Amino acid sequence: MRAETARAFLGGRGLGTALLLERRTFTVDPFAPANPLIFATGPLTGTGAPAAGRFSVSSRSPLTGTVFDGNSGGAFGVVFKRLGYDYLLVEGALPAPGYLLIGRGGSEVREAGDLWGLDVPTTLAALRERHPDSEAAVIGPAGENRVLFASIVNNRGRSIGRGGLGAVMGSKNLKAVVVLADGELRPSPADAERFGFVVYEATRMLEANPITSQALPEFGTSVLVNVLDRAGAFPTRNFRESQFELAEAISGEALRKGFTKKRSACRGCQIGCARRTATGSESGEGPEYETTWAPSSPTALAGSPNVTATPTCP
Repeated sequence: MRAETARAFLGGRGLGTALLLERRTFTVDPFAPANPLIFATGPLTGTGAPAAGRFSVSSRSPLTGTVFDGNSGGAFGVVFKRLGYDYLLVEGALPAPGYLLIGRGGSEVREAGDLWGLDVPTTLAALRERHPDSEAAVIGPAGENRVLFASIVNNRGRSIGRGGLGAVMGSKNLKAVVVLADGELRPSPADAERFGFVVYEATRMLEANPITSQALPEFGTSVLVNVLDRAGAFPTRNFRESQFELAEAISGEALRKGFTKKRSACRGCQIGCARRTATGSESGEGPEYETTWAPSSPTALAGSPNVTATPTCP
């Protein structure tokens, strides 16, 4: 990467897009080996700045044909950054299913024939057993079979969804990217004292705001269900309608009352809007607001007695 690119685009989505444009990705078929897949952290990832633990994945989307970027929380981004990397660029394709293992000593490709065909939860569990102190971003059968909206999933169900970048991983025979948590590097701000003051002030603002200090911690991102439904902006039945007659039943308030067991949070975030939930014999994370509105017919979600806590969060 050129020095001027690194200065102009400090990380995350901007850096990923710049690298894609430099490689004229708009001329490449999304499923071609030459289509780059870029994992990039932001300049604040791992610094201790509030809510800065996310990471981005960029590529040419097989769903839209455009440059696409998705981002996710969890711990993957921070663990990757602590290894001293700002981004990972994957070009080409493996001749057989494999996964990329990255640690303090470098990177290597491992065989993944025994993982190919496994769903996301099983794959994440198998990789955690092989590499106990690690984080992984994986695909399931949808990505392997190049489903155009396939996700990349990490941290027990946090998804990089929409643009089908899981299908790009599948086209490369790349089942997973695994990062070992053996890194000890932490980004060093040029002016540590001033940076510390900015972090302090940002934390105070989050604590003073009723949304980030009360609504999101108490009800999770699904607090938006009632808010947007009352505003006439809740995507119902593929947005053929903008309000849902059973919004109360699938709201963050209802989730908090009947299913939430405890709060959780991404690495380095004090808001804690994630949920650990359970219903019957099933438990997991979520559902988040995105998971709640995404079904094309929310009536099926609200009316079923077998609703489980879908482990999918953005």
